[in-house]
Amino acid sequence: MPIIFYDHLISKTEIQVLIDELEEAENLRHKLHQLVDDVIYQGIIHLLLQKLDEKKHQIFLEMVHERPYDTEIILFLREHTHPDIEDDIKREGEKLLGAILKDMLP
Repeated sequence: MPIIFYDHLISKTEIQVLIDELEEAENLRHKLHQLVDDVIYQGIIHLLLQKLDEKKHQIFLEMVHERPYDTEIILFLREHTHPDIEDDIKREGEKLLGAILKDMLP
């Protein structure tokens, strides 16, 4: 997945290493990486839509769709949710990663 506005807040290294160490075909490992990215993306977007006023949903979703890498999205979120929204994103990311790791480990 391309760089997303929240990537600097969430470390996927542990999961990426686990996937890379799997003795599976490269295409399967790639699909697993994509699945992890998709789960995190959906979870973070869901969280942010809950935090935003419904009137701001369309603007936010358009920003993410058109420029998912743009750091202006964080500024928009700070202004329309609260100044520490990055902390919420980090916590949600950790929660999502923990659930993924739990599912991956025996």
